Amino acid sequence: MLRILATLLFTSLAGAAAAQGCSEIRFAPGAFAGEVSGRVSQRQPLCFTFGSGAGQQARVQVFGSNNVCFNLRGVADCRDDFVFRTRKQTYVIDVNQLFAGPGHETFTLRLTIR
Repeated sequence: MLRILATLLFTSLAGAAAAQGCSEIRFAPGAFAGEVSGRVSQRQPLCFTFGSGAGQQARVQVFGSNNVCFNLRGVADCRDDFVFRTRKQTYVIDVNQLFAGPGHETFTLRLTIR
């Protein structure tokens, strides 16, 4: 039992630590969508977080480059568009370069929650 509790504690702390360097996606007052933009390379992915209530419909989209995708940790891997029902939690989105290239890829990430 103690081993299970220690594993759960370590897992939750590791997830929180991994999300500490991420930028939070914020919405303007009254808005249901927000966007962030950036540049990624093979060695410099970016991460973003957002919180939601249970049972909401969320849509995450990335555009601006055909060589960029996002991972919604624990939910979806390497997508450019994804719709899902949320739980009450904080989500982490990693934006990555899809195929290794010599330069940076510019992107816009849009999050819509209704």
